[in-house]
Amino acid sequence: MTMKSPIGSMLYTPNSKPYGLSFSQWTVRWWRWLLSLPKTENPAVDQTGIYSKLSQKNKNVWFLAGTFDGYVERECNVPIGKSILMPIINYECSFADEPSITTNDELELKCKSEIDDIKNLILIIDDLSISNLYSYRVRSPIFPIYLQEQNILGINPGRTEMITDGFWIFLKPLKMGTHKLTSTGSCRSGKIKIGTRYTLHVS
Repeated sequence: MTMKSPIGSMLYTPNSKPYGLSFSQWTVRWWRWLLSLPKTENPAVDQTGIYSKLSQKNKNVWFLAGTFDGYVERECNVPIGKSILMPIINYECSFADEPSITTNDELELKCKSEIDDIKNLILIIDDLSISNLYSYRVRSPIFPIYLQEQNILGINPGRTEMITDGFWIFLKPLKMGTHKLTSTGSCRSGKIKIGTRYTLHVS
């Protein structure tokens, strides 16, 4: 079944401002959440969903992580009344992990070029396949961030400037019960494929 009009019923649109913030501002908050957690307990390398509840401090929005490589199935609880922000596939670029880059323009170009090459986007919410996913691309502004020890990126800790780009879903609060959320995509002209399948228990 193809969901012809998810806009306004299940998903916030990229030009909207959920809870008073733009999509790009929310993606910055998501990255700061993800990078605040060490690799040993990071939701992006979690194989079961056990770490999905860590540092969920926002009263309105629940963050879900994608994965850096391959396909993973996770199960987790989500408080009722919370919206859900999650990348289908995204990319970050900073001066810390790209030492040869020295200007903001170069940083933006590098990040853009990686996401320009994304293919095979799929998003299924329960039994509904969401179409027109390429319209859900969001790029953040360049923002400051402090990388912790043992960060998920595997780069030296310290302050740096970062930009991100990618395809995001921002779900309005789901009804009480169990829901399935499946997303896949590929980058580097299809050479790297990633995907997640979440079983979400909303209560």
